[in-house]
Amino acid sequence: MKIPVPSFRLQIIFVVLFLVINSVLFFRNYFLDSFQSYSSTTDSLMVSEKINDLYNQYYDSVNEGNRSDFKTDIEELLVTQQQSKLTREYFKDELALSSKFIFVFLTLSVLILFLLSFNLITTPLKKLQTATEKLGKGDMDIHIKESPFSPLNHLIQSFNSMTSELKASREKLIEAEKESAWRGMARIMAHEIKNPLTPIKLSLERMENKFYSDSTRFDQVFKKTTAVIHEEINNLHSLAKEFSEFARLPQANVEKIDLNFHLKEILVPYIDSHNITLALTEKNPDIMADKNQFKQVIVNIIQNAIHASKNEDEIEVLTEFEDSETVVIRIQDHGSGISEENLNNIFQPYFTNKEKGTGLGLAIVKRIVEQHDGKIEVESHIDQGTTFSLYFKEVSS
Repeated sequence: MKIPVPSFRLQIIFVVLFLVINSVLFFRNYFLDSFQSYSSTTDSLMVSEKINDLYNQYYDSVNEGNRSDFKTDIEELLVTQQQSKLTREYFKDELALSSKFIFVFLTLSVLILFLLSFNLITTPLKKLQTATEKLGKGDMDIHIKESPFSPLNHLIQSFNSMTSELKASREKLIEAEKESAWRGMARIMAHEIKNPLTPIKLSLERMENKFYSDSTRFDQVFKKTTAVIHEEINNLHSLAKEFSEFARLPQANVEKIDLNFHLKEILVPYIDSHNITLALTEKNPDIMADKNQFKQVIVNIIQNAIHASKNEDEIEVLTEFEDSETVVIRIQDHGSGISEENLNNIFQPYFTNKEKGTGLGLAIVKRIVEQHDGKIEVESHIDQGTTFSLYFKEVSS
């Protein structure tokens, strides 16, 4: 069993309390012991016994006329001695009582003053710690209330100034990244649009030449040209559609779905024509997902696996539990694999190794998975294959 360790703040309080109590007790015991030693020394003088001895020794030597006065003087001395002894006892009791009061008063006073001073220092430090944790999580709007009475007010002011500067810097950085990203996307889009426009233009020019020259092969040229134009228009349409999906994913209609059931349903069109095997968990895990977006993720990865594999290569789809709360979908092919250099870029928009492709598919997949509070990982080796792993939170039935 692990013994809980008190916080540093409590440790300091215990140490100070220990030192104060022991210091006050030391001085209290010192004065009491000194007074006790003084009383013992006084008692050891045996003044009363000596006075009695003096009385007995000289009583007979005193004239009869003075014996009465002598006796009275001796009695007064004895009374005085007894009063002195009683006074010492009374003073000792008073000293003991006063020392207790002083002990309690000093202990409480020092403790209260220490706690006030300690709190004056540790409270701003605690606020700074909490604010730093929030800042580390990305909360740039954090602001600590300043106090001119705090000894750490300059530190608080510096922290608030730093967060304001960080927030301004982050906003500028985000704007710069957005501008850079849109410039890059615009450049790539212009390039992608230009590619199909060239064959469309050449096809139209060829068709015009044949038409105006009254060529007998116009019908054949017209048929081939329109086919090319239709194909390139379809490419443009696909490009525009994928760009639109990447720029703004539709709002996810999240609901609880049976993971294994939907995987089987999505893979039905592919199993008959490709070598795909399923290894699903015996327990049917449920996850929260948008059915259409979930299908888009699986279809995109399966199509990439088919493209990377030969027809006879096996593609494995399995589900398993990583822990009690997380279910994993693994899609593994045994195709050509992805180089380590390209592996770091496959989720970047417009990155592709395909002859025809926009490079937005996996970028969209990653965004969908992350919108579902999931995670996607990929592992690949050249000529050995690629494995995509999708992690989702399981929901209780």
